[in-house]
Amino acid sequence: MGWTMGGLALVSVYLYWQHVTSQRDAYQAEAERQQARAEILQEHQQWQRQQIETLNAAMAERDRALATIADDMRASSVALERLGETDAEARDWLNSDRPDVITDWVRELQRSADGDAVPRANGTRAPNQ
Repeated sequence: MGWTMGGLALVSVYLYWQHVTSQRDAYQAEAERQQARAEILQEHQQWQRQQIETLNAAMAERDRALATIADDMRASSVALERLGETDAEARDWLNSDRPDVITDWVRELQRSADGDAVPRANGTRAPNQ
């Protein structure tokens, strides 16, 4: 009977050891799976940060471009007011029965006085940029 009890004890210890080992292996596999998942999430987070940085840079560039456009529009408005384009008398004179060459020449003189006029090869003006 003693041998039977000893044998049963050894079988119990062996089965308990197998159970503990299988649980340890399962926990270790789960830990490895969670580690792989964490690495994937970290890579995704890094990718998102890069996307945010790219978008921030694009938005900053867009803001600079919009500021430049707004400055150009303000400068054009000031130049138009200075040139007398908003003055009814000047507008009437420019729209009168003068030859187009004279009107263009007067406009050229006004734009040249601003220093930001850009002549085209065919004699017409390019829009301010």
